[in-house]
Amino acid sequence: MKRTMIILLALTVVAPAFAGNLPVTQVAKIIEYKASLALTDGQVKKLEIIDKNAVEKMVEAKGQANIRLQEIEKFTSNWTNLNGTAVRQLIKEYYEFMATYKAAEVDAIIQARAILNPEQLNKYQQLASIDALMIFMEHDLALN
Repeated sequence: MKRTMIILLALTVVAPAFAGNLPVTQVAKIIEYKASLALTDGQVKKLEIIDKNAVEKMVEAKGQANIRLQEIEKFTSNWTNLNGTAVRQLIKEYYEFMATYKAAEVDAIIQARAILNPEQLNKYQQLASIDALMIFMEHDLALN
């Protein structure tokens, strides 16, 4: 039942927020480098489970945050009937769900880190740094 509710929530509220794209976690990026990192099949399976669980938590949290954001917009669109207490509570809830969203990814990174050996972890950090540099350079070129 809970899984069905998450899927319905994702389809109605969250899907538009992600515009057809689910969040991409750092764990998913590790899996993309499975050949370069020489990951075993067992490591890949464990990482895929971690990633799937993280994405589910992130989608659920983002959906709940978006619901709160819509309610905030509804409450603040009419200043004559503005309920400041309700809006403040919704703002707190919104940021709690966004914190849950970020914490889900951090938890996944911690779990993934435990699966990688030190060499794989070092190699991933190097690959991720190179990717970040390439994205920065592409962005910089696009601006010029």
